[in-house]
Amino acid sequence: MATSFRHNPFQRARIKLAAFYTLGVLVLMVIFSVSVYVLFSRNAVDNLEYQGPGRDQGASVETQVVANAQHRLQTILLIMDGLVVFLAAGVSYYVAGKALQPVENAYTAQKKFAADAAHELRTPLTIMKTGAETVLAGGSREEYEKYIQDSLEESEFLAGVVNDLLFLARSANNKTNFSSLDLGELVRKQAQFMMPYAKTKNVALTCLPAGRIIVNGNPDHLRRLLNNLIKNAIDYNRENGKVEVSLRESKDRVTMQVADTGVGIGAPDLDRVYDRFYKADPARSGAGGGAGLGLSIAKEIVEAHKGKLDVKSTPSEGTLVTVQLPAG
Repeated sequence: MATSFRHNPFQRARIKLAAFYTLGVLVLMVIFSVSVYVLFSRNAVDNLEYQGPGRDQGASVETQVVANAQHRLQTILLIMDGLVVFLAAGVSYYVAGKALQPVENAYTAQKKFAADAAHELRTPLTIMKTGAETVLAGGSREEYEKYIQDSLEESEFLAGVVNDLLFLARSANNKTNFSSLDLGELVRKQAQFMMPYAKTKNVALTCLPAGRIIVNGNPDHLRRLLNNLIKNAIDYNRENGKVEVSLRESKDRVTMQVADTGVGIGAPDLDRVYDRFYKADPARSGAGGGAGLGLSIAKEIVEAHKGKLDVKSTPSEGTLVTVQLPAG
């Protein structure tokens, strides 16, 4: 417990804030209590020293009564001050926790993000380093060619991770430029673009016909959204699986869906699929070799377009990703 406290800056800050709040309440209560006590005593003494008509001659008795009243008042004020300070300490600790919670969450998320990013980048760098050491030690021509091929693949992976991270960083700080565009045409083109990749994975990719559907959005970002969703559906599919992309328009909404017959996602993992670098069970983690940024980027893009993103999945049966965007 003591070790955890020493290494938890937010717990220390919370206690310090609670102490400052409590000290402030204590000072105010002392000032209030002293003021009440002085005013009460002065009023009582002024009444005793009154020499006008109707003065009671039992001065000694009155003095004793006033002294007892002062003592009782002092006791009552001390008890009340103690209770108020005790309650103020509890309330201050709670309020300090609430005030620091967003900062602590951001700090924790940042630490986790840095650790996950380092872990994700370390593996390809290790592969490249090991290959280079093998070649420098006098490896064969086959080993040299394999090193070049592995380095190229890992470099492409690293470039993809860096580009995804840059996109997430820029999307959080920059305003997206929107324009009127035909989402139906964009979906058809992107599905056609991904078909050769689907064939290499032995996955059948189909795009249901959709007419001209106008939305207000950023074409580059929506293209990236489609690429991530379709690629995920292909990568996490099974041999001879299927991926179906559909698009339809209602009164004020445009609904795009990407359905696959892949490995699916378990219920405990569905709430975390949008976390950066998060990968679900080992079957999904190893299926496509991604960095776990696809759905994080998809969520950023959909929210920037004031839309909704929903993921429904059943393990061993498949996943359905639904994107709803405002109609243009």
